[in-house]
Amino acid sequence: MFEVIERSVLALGYELVDVELAAGTLRVFIDWPAEKQARVTIEDCELVSRQLSQVMMVEAIDYKRLEVSSPGVDRRLRRASDFERFVGHRISLRLRHPLGGRRQWEGELARGRGDSGQDWVLLLSEATPSGKSAERMRLKATAKKAKQKEQAEPAVTLANPVNVLNFNLDEIERAHLVPHLVF
Repeated sequence: MFEVIERSVLALGYELVDVELAAGTLRVFIDWPAEKQARVTIEDCELVSRQLSQVMMVEAIDYKRLEVSSPGVDRRLRRASDFERFVGHRISLRLRHPLGGRRQWEGELARGRGDSGQDWVLLLSEATPSGKSAERMRLKATAKKAKQKEQAEPAVTLANPVNVLNFNLDEIERAHLVPHLVF
């Protein structure tokens, strides 16, 4: 189902962020590609909704209600391209397996040093656990090391980082942007 929806959304020029199906309600979250630098409007959602209604009928995908919307301020990050797009932003991630007794982490996203495209860094501004799990997490406890990472990644600017969590996308259960609201 995801692939069918994604093809339809991409054909209209949008990016598919996420799809949820719960209690018969199919929720589709769309966004403009990063290079467009535009916000999703109600008219965009209406256009995608009309298109998907037709596609779902042809593909015989069972649902009771269709909701199409923007990803919101707490946008979910699923693909490497999502992470690439939001380097320098604060994110929250939940790991598949606990590290240091924790699965939930929050910090500023930075690009990892690996060549795989799957390696990422979370610059933490909080105290983190120690012991065996700290070794597994590859935490670097000095601000000096975090500063060197910042210099290697000029887009990242974090005032006083305490620790660095290296991770890859396979270790993540769920990740999303931390809302930053300015009134």
